[in-house]
Amino acid sequence: MLDFGIVTEDKTEDYHTKLLNELVPGDEITGEIIIGEFKTLPMDNREVAEFYIIISDHENSQKWVAEITTPYFPETGNIYAEKDGLFYGLIDSLNHVVNGSPLNWQENYSVNFHQLRKTVNNYLTMITVKAMQPVDPDVKNVNLQIIDADYKTGEKKPKKITIYDLAEEDPIILMGYSQLRNKGDRITVKNIVFELKSLMDDEKITEEAYQKALRKLKNVNEN
Repeated sequence: MLDFGIVTEDKTEDYHTKLLNELVPGDEITGEIIIGEFKTLPMDNREVAEFYIIISDHENSQKWVAEITTPYFPETGNIYAEKDGLFYGLIDSLNHVVNGSPLNWQENYSVNFHQLRKTVNNYLTMITVKAMQPVDPDVKNVNLQIIDADYKTGEKKPKKITIYDLAEEDPIILMGYSQLRNKGDRITVKNIVFELKSLMDDEKITEEAYQKALRKLKNVNEN
């Protein structure tokens, strides 16, 4: 069966949805965050980006929908977060909660939208957002601050392998390692290979064992 995207049942209408202008300072919601695609609009001789952020509490069927409008620079694909603004509060508090940066870390932020959307949608699993009193008294809508977040860290970088690590697990490499240490020579991959070649020539290890050790030593990071 092919999936043509036909939706047989839509339960989103069961959610109690609040828009940004309905929130009051102190409101909180914990749920899944999704950033939608953006579109550009002309405004005052410049381009702005407009996109939606949706926070959904599936357990309690509650949803917040916030429309973000912020300066956009087409030459870089970046959007701009101005100090004390709605988008500034979101990106600044998100960076604080996830990466440990201080609040108000930068005066303003230039943000690559596509990277932001990809990271948030793929790696943030649950967040808590609080509605905050805006700094500017003339602003009617609240600001939003992320006060907690659960997230996936992505793929872990492979651990750097040292000669010592291999010597602990491979008795053949340990033989070359021990001979170098006994002679007081530098313990490098090149020197280990020389020692193992000498052991093979003296028929103290087999060629198969020597070749196997060489393959392992290729994974050593000496930097």
